[in-house]
Formats: sequence, structure tokens, C-alpha cells
Amino acid sequence: MRMRKREWTRTADQAVEPWSLLRDAVLPGAVAGTLGAFVMALLACAFTGVLHGEPWRPAMRVAGLFFRSGETQGAGVALVGVLTHFAVAGGLATGFALLLPRKGTGVAALLLGELYSLGAWLLMTRLLLPFGSPPLAREDASALLLLLHLAFGAALGTVPAARGVLTRVDRLRHGLRLLRQKA
Repeated sequence: MRMRKREWTRTADQAVEPWSLLRDAVLPGAVAGTLGAFVMALLACAFTGVLHGEPWRPAMRVAGLFFRSGETQGAGVALVGVLTHFAVAGGLATGFALLLPRKGTGVAALLLGELYSLGAWLLMTRLLLPFGSPPLAREDASALLLLLHLAFGAALGTVPAARGVLTRVDRLRHGLRLLRQKA
């Protein structure tokens, strides 16, 4: 019985692809991006609520990408800002997951995530915001954006953990397929 289990495990391990775009980049990027965007939004709303009294203000400033004057108000504008923020964060995190080597430690991923987020902060505050979202650029929130991007970089450190979970799920899926074939 013991030998069969080892043989089954070895066969399931061999069936798992060494690298998969969906398992190793897209899904971990989506998880890390969603987590990072959520933490950034939560911190931005908390700090802005304390400083300006309007916790939805960051979402409206992000919506400045589409509403260039920055004078529009309302839940619809805030929703556009939140959706834009989550989409950009998901794209950046998926790009990070594509660049991050498969082998490596969580600490290395955390440090690389921090460097990646600092690069994103630098590009956004110096190049993209002045042209992309004038309402946010007018507020000159570079210090707050630095803190928020550092939190995003920490969330990028979860990519190896998400990869590990997804690899185990893939291994289990292949193992169950082998069991069905033997039955």
C-alpha cells in the first residue's frame, strides 16, 4: 500500500507542468494585486478621511483619469476610481509575477516587491500623474503615495505563497484525475 501511494504521488507530481502562465503569473498576480489595491485603498481612505474629512476623495482623484476637471462628485465617479485603481494594481501585480523567478524565497519576493513598487511610485508621480490624472497631480500627494506603494510592495510579497497554493491545488487535481482513471 505504501509503495502505491509513493508511485501515485510521483505520477501526480510529474503531471504538473513546471511553469504555467495562469498558475504562476495571472492568478498570483490577481491575488496580490487585489490584496495590494485593497490595502492601499483602505490606507488612503483612512489618511484622507483624517486629513480632509472625505474618505472617498482618493477614489475620485483616481477617476481624474477619465474626469479631467476633477469637479465631478458622486458615487459613480468614486466607483470608476475604485475600479480603475483595482485594474491598474492587478496589471502591475501580474507584471511583477511574470518577472519574479519561480524559485526563490518569500523574503526575496518581498524585497523585490518593494523595489518594484518604488519604481511604480516614481514613474507614476513623476511621469504619469501630471498627464494622466491632473486632479491627483494638483494635490501633490507624493509622500502619501509613497507610503501606499510601500504597502502595495508588501502585498506583492504574497506571490510565492499564492503560487505554492495553486501548485498544490494543481497537484491535487492531477492526483484526483489519476484516481478516477484507476477506478
